[in-house]
Amino acid sequence: MTGNNTARDTVRGASGTHDARGSPHLGEDVCLSILREAPDGLVLVDGEGGGRYLNPAFTRITGYTREDVPTLAAWFEHAHPNPGYRQKVQGMVQELLLGDRSTLVASAVCRDGKVRDIEFRRASVEGGCILLTIRDVTEQTLTEEHLRQATSELTAAIEAFPDLFIRLNADGTILDSRAGRLAETPLVSRALLGRRMQDLLPAGVGEAFLDALQQAVRTGAPAAPLEFSHTETGEVRHYEARVVPLYEMHLMAVIRDITERKEAEQELHRHREHLEDLVAERTAELERANQQLEQLLYCIEVTERKAAEGWLDSSVEQGILGVPEPEEARITTDAAGTVIIVSPEAERLTGQAGEELTGKPVWSLLCSDTREILSEEVLRQGRSAECKQGAVLVRNDGSKQAVRISADPIIDAAGVVIGMVCTIQKL
Repeated sequence: MTGNNTARDTVRGASGTHDARGSPHLGEDVCLSILREAPDGLVLVDGEGGGRYLNPAFTRITGYTREDVPTLAAWFEHAHPNPGYRQKVQGMVQELLLGDRSTLVASAVCRDGKVRDIEFRRASVEGGCILLTIRDVTEQTLTEEHLRQATSELTAAIEAFPDLFIRLNADGTILDSRAGRLAETPLVSRALLGRRMQDLLPAGVGEAFLDALQQAVRTGAPAAPLEFSHTETGEVRHYEARVVPLYEMHLMAVIRDITERKEAEQELHRHREHLEDLVAERTAELERANQQLEQLLYCIEVTERKAAEGWLDSSVEQGILGVPEPEEARITTDAAGTVIIVSPEAERLTGQAGEELTGKPVWSLLCSDTREILSEEVLRQGRSAECKQGAVLVRNDGSKQAVRISADPIIDAAGVVIGMVCTIQKL
């Protein structure tokens, strides 16, 4: 390539002369110094694509010298060894040379084997030549690619979240907004850009939102979440706003529709109140049952004590105090005939443990006639009754035992029958 001689011829003879307007021309040495010291690579191409000149910056960027680049086509052979890609780049460079485009970026294989992204720009010069300026934009391209990737990921994250993202300046002016599933919400639309966020909210909420903005600006940390309600087309919606600081006094307001969560919390609160009412009601029932049980036990104790005193008085009068009586089994029930207390003798007589009998109806141990007498006379009429004949006790193994049964009612202070004590003797 004879580029340096050509460039020298271009400026030769101009030193110390003036143009038509009387302005002095730059000297040859000054022009050549500018070309040599330019930070960007420069390639002067004639009308046939021949290389007329390239500066040192071109060699520094690509590694190729004047001998490697006699023509653009020769350089393409070195810089783009892949035929398909080389053909594509040649087409774009041809558009650049014809002026159909002003710039292009293409990957090129440099002399050291590394692949760099090169930016080409064109400028027409006198004599039908074209000056191509090249710049290594590898780092810039990589940065732009990382930025596009980060922007893509951020956009995907925004679309995936059910939030409204609003970028604000320090005084609350809306600069931009992006939304996920809240894109249709009338709370804040892009038509409101330039308005102050706190002016779009109810008075009390707007003041609280402004306080959150000032707190985030002052501390450089996210402000405490703010919850507020907003009426839209007659429907009350609930929102949560979080304000986080960004760069250069900018802030981001992240707003989420929490209407469903609020409704769920209200429903849970109603269920909790209902459960508390049920617990209180059940507690009251248990207290009443305990009181009745205590009263029943007290009445049983009084009844048995009176029976024991009567038997003792009778034995003393008849002089048979030391004569053993037949074994007596006692079963105490409530007013419905449900077994409450079972004596050890009753356990042996029935063949069942007290824990098994407790809670069962006493009628399952007796024949029907005996059941009718005890139910009618003792529990309903409150009178003592005795079954001497025909009374049968059904044991645990299914066998039957002829017995004598007597029953006394248990009556509380108000005269109400609350249970009975059944005394059972084998015949």
